[in-house]
Amino acid sequence: MNEKIICVIASEYSDPQHEEEFLELVKACDMCPTHIITQHVKQISYKTYIGSGKCQEIQDILQDESISYVVFAHALTPLQIKNLQEILQIPILDRNDIILRIFDRHATSKAARLQIKTARLQNELPRLIGSQTQLSRQGGSGFNKGAGEQQLELDRRTIRHQIQEAKKELKKLKAQRMTQRKARTQSLLPVVSLIGYTNAGKSTLMNRILQASGQEKEVLEKDQLFATLDTSIRHIQRGNGHSFLLSDTVGFISDLPHTLIEAFHSTLEEICYADLLIQVIDASSPYTKQQIDVTMQTLKELNAAHIPMLIIFNKCDKTEYTYPLKQDDHLFICANDTLSINMLLEEITKQLFQHDVQVQMQIPYTQYNICSHIMHHAQILLYEEHEEFVILEAFISKRLYQTYQSYVTKIINV
Repeated sequence: MNEKIICVIASEYSDPQHEEEFLELVKACDMCPTHIITQHVKQISYKTYIGSGKCQEIQDILQDESISYVVFAHALTPLQIKNLQEILQIPILDRNDIILRIFDRHATSKAARLQIKTARLQNELPRLIGSQTQLSRQGGSGFNKGAGEQQLELDRRTIRHQIQEAKKELKKLKAQRMTQRKARTQSLLPVVSLIGYTNAGKSTLMNRILQASGQEKEVLEKDQLFATLDTSIRHIQRGNGHSFLLSDTVGFISDLPHTLIEAFHSTLEEICYADLLIQVIDASSPYTKQQIDVTMQTLKELNAAHIPMLIIFNKCDKTEYTYPLKQDDHLFICANDTLSINMLLEEITKQLFQHDVQVQMQIPYTQYNICSHIMHHAQILLYEEHEEFVILEAFISKRLYQTYQSYVTKIINV
């Protein structure tokens, strides 16, 4: 059941993208805005963010309607939240609270749940002041603290302890991910990561690629902000031994809450180990430039801006763009169009395997596991069995070549 809320959008300048995005975030929380209060403010009030006139306007609405929350489209300070709750006598949520609620709702893996728990606790810690209003400070000074101050310190200590415990668990899970990543690296399969702004269609695109590759294990696909929070990795098998790992990642967003940045970046760490990035852009959005800027800034923060990238303009069926169409490193597609998916797969294969080396190799039967590995991950042109060894002629990736260079007897073509 949708909770009825009042949305407050107040700022020093108009930002249609920020306003539309905020309403989509509210929608993703299953909240129903009964009123949208807007205000152009010359100067933000450090006490209540909005002016006294808008506070009175909200009070008048609250007297006549059953409202669960008043939600602000911007981040509020602990003091502003405290003062607004005292004036309006109703729970106050800000943009950070809404994003945390969405993340908390969609987190499925243990790591994601711990990351969100840590972010939520870090968000609550500075808000403790004033949350103990039922416990007024009852005199005392020095070592003789009042009941309110004692309870406040106990709450702080409890939250700090919970944060420390969650971070310890996250360190253990990070070590496990490193082990899993090491195993994937040893497989010598190239890694492709789908990246881009939230709700650009990354999960839909991944599912269509999986379907085209004959796989049934699909990822969650939903027309909603942050439907994907956990990185999903699938093995995509192409012809001629051209296989790769494809990962779907959490979508980017502007003005991410400070407490979520660390959790957000650790979720995206898989991107840093990719051989190719596919930036998925919603071609139907009027804010594509701003969304690309957010994506590129996030990649810089992750030290991943140097990784080769293919730029995909998705949802072209909702625009006047011709699709499927390739222009330089830009592809114009529709994820639900078979020709678009085929063109994308051909381009990924070209990008990943354009530097394959044609070699001849001599592999002894005692190392036949190496022979099997190469046959699985390369385009085999010749296979000959001899008394003590196998002769292979194949197109192999640079990574395979560097790993098994000692078995190469002849380089035919580079």
